[in-house]
Amino acid sequence: MPKRQSTPEPCPCGHITAKRRQQTRRRRQHLYLVVDDWRRGYSVRKIDLESSSDLQAADRDRDQDPELEPLPDPPVVRFEGEHGYLQLFGAHGTKILAFPAYGAADFPIYDIQTSAITLCAHPNNLRSHFPVVLASIDGALHMLRGSCLFVLEAPPPPAPAYNRAGDQPWSWTTKLTDLPFSTPYVDSFALHPDGRTVFVSTKGPAATFSVDTRSLRSTCHGGWRLPLQGEGVFDKELDAWVGLCDYEGGVGYLCCCEVFSAECRTMLVWTLGKDRLFCADEKRRHLGARLLATGGGGYCLVEAVLREDEEVGTCRVFHVTTFGLMYDEDGEIRTTGRRRAGSYEMSDAHEHSELWGSPAAFYL
Repeated sequence: MPKRQSTPEPCPCGHITAKRRQQTRRRRQHLYLVVDDWRRGYSVRKIDLESSSDLQAADRDRDQDPELEPLPDPPVVRFEGEHGYLQLFGAHGTKILAFPAYGAADFPIYDIQTSAITLCAHPNNLRSHFPVVLASIDGALHMLRGSCLFVLEAPPPPAPAYNRAGDQPWSWTTKLTDLPFSTPYVDSFALHPDGRTVFVSTKGPAATFSVDTRSLRSTCHGGWRLPLQGEGVFDKELDAWVGLCDYEGGVGYLCCCEVFSAECRTMLVWTLGKDRLFCADEKRRHLGARLLATGGGGYCLVEAVLREDEEVGTCRVFHVTTFGLMYDEDGEIRTTGRRRAGSYEMSDAHEHSELWGSPAAFYL
């Protein structure tokens, strides 16, 4: 017989114990997809991966046309902003950062847990018009933009009503201004498991650098690139960085790259996953993909494609797949428990579609 779920036990003073309170407040995470399906800006759609209506084995049904469904409605939140800047959305903790939103000096930050919207100043009060590198380290948000490192700490508490003049603006701190690379040329990055060092790779020319966010020291590791597309994730069980492969012949597959130290000057060993996750050819009409870690060794892949019967390019489909990873008996990386969590269609509401590029998706 299943056990009844007990209610949190109060401590002698009448309050719930801290441990019980933490268990009670444990929040289920969801996939948040930012789309430009609104004439005046962007919408954020919330997808529950655990209760999706299309939980089918992806390995069995990958050759069949999935049943399409509309994106969850209504949207969680909408941001007015200029189209064409999906790559400028970011996330930190329970917050979604809308850098493309209108505003000369400030941008909105939406907290999915409290539904609150807060305004924050842009670094140096200047809007970004190219992708940046974001990393959550020690509870603070670190941004690499241009050749600078900025840090955003927790927001200051509001001043009391009788002293509104004491309000402190929520702003960034400039830590470095002379990095040996510029973020418009960064095509992949990963946070080191030491929890303080960000590794980035650039194109034209190819090079890999690291930035220690505590010692504020940057290092060039040589004229080679990480084999990752976009952001790599450290997998504790595999003891490696995991990401979508960006090398010729590996597009559509995962790759694992050994984690190296700050003293390393040569590229370490990396391996290509055995299972293809998507096909990036013209027939498939692939537009982009993003890999997200969902905790506990789980992953979520969000792939964007053009709808098959669409010629103009105003309708897109997002395929969402969940899976785990493991080494097989031959030491190769394989996907496990691969399931299709849903396929969602979207129609553009404007003429400035941002078709190509990785979907703006976050697991929060």
